[in-house]
Amino acid sequence: MPDDLPPLNALRSFVQAGHELSFSRAADRLGVTPGAVSRLVRKLEEHLGVRLLERTAHGLVLTGQGELYLRDVSGPLTAVEAATRRLVGSRNPNRIVVACYPTFAARWLLPRWSRFFDRHPEIDVQIATSLTDVDFRRDDGTDIAIRLGAEGDLAAPPAGTVCEKLLDIEIVAVSAPGTFDGCRTEVQRVERLARQVLIHSRPLPAEWRQWLDAFARSPVSPAVVRALKAVDPGRGPEFETLNLSFQAAAEGIGVAVGMRTLADAEIADGSLVCPFTFRRRSSRCFQVVARRGGANGRAVDLYRRWLTEEARRVGPA
Repeated sequence: MPDDLPPLNALRSFVQAGHELSFSRAADRLGVTPGAVSRLVRKLEEHLGVRLLERTAHGLVLTGQGELYLRDVSGPLTAVEAATRRLVGSRNPNRIVVACYPTFAARWLLPRWSRFFDRHPEIDVQIATSLTDVDFRRDDGTDIAIRLGAEGDLAAPPAGTVCEKLLDIEIVAVSAPGTFDGCRTEVQRVERLARQVLIHSRPLPAEWRQWLDAFARSPVSPAVVRALKAVDPGRGPEFETLNLSFQAAAEGIGVAVGMRTLADAEIADGSLVCPFTFRRRSSRCFQVVARRGGANGRAVDLYRRWLTEEARRVGPA
């Protein structure tokens, strides 16, 4: 065992990959490629002379030594990162860290980025993406988090934060143009759907079943209800993110379900269409959780208010 400390980037990559058990999700969290995470973890293993992660056909698995090492280094590494963010933040009251899901960042936040920057060019906004929600009790380096939650969560935000609704959520089915050509009635479109590939996303694993059930309970004819029962909601490939499932639908691989506003760009340019008028209103919503007070409190409050203004411009997700 070498006496010197392991490379910090390699250690950080291992901690993320160990928690996520996925190079792809760890890469989303770190803002690098999955290949880079894999190489850095291998570098750490070579440095330590110990295998930490097993690469299997079903994904990553921690070895016994890897599990112990992850437990021992996660806390100290988190403390170092938090202390660094506090130090940097204390010197720059205009710097904020915003955490959100990768698809939300790519499809909702970044297209609107310039509108906030044009208004407040002095504020430095750092985006951190992850499929895992921020735990404000442990992570004191995040100032604002955009997350999915139930309406009841709004009344009981984490200590020291304010929580408010950002967007209600409407779920729609989307496909490439031409997928349902020749289907003149709703029944024919549902019958065509039963023969299509159903595209799933890991963040919304049961969404097809929920969408089909809600569709059948909506004001539709008995013939449509019978046709919906023939659609198997469990079949079809699952993609890592909702972003990838939308891209797969646009490529003609099949039909995806997801949040309406996150597919707005493709629907507007015609690369995706909504073959059904039915929309499922979700019981969850996008929420903004923001810290109160702090050296950068003014910047946090300005960004939080801007987010809610943008949400009012577009309506439900």
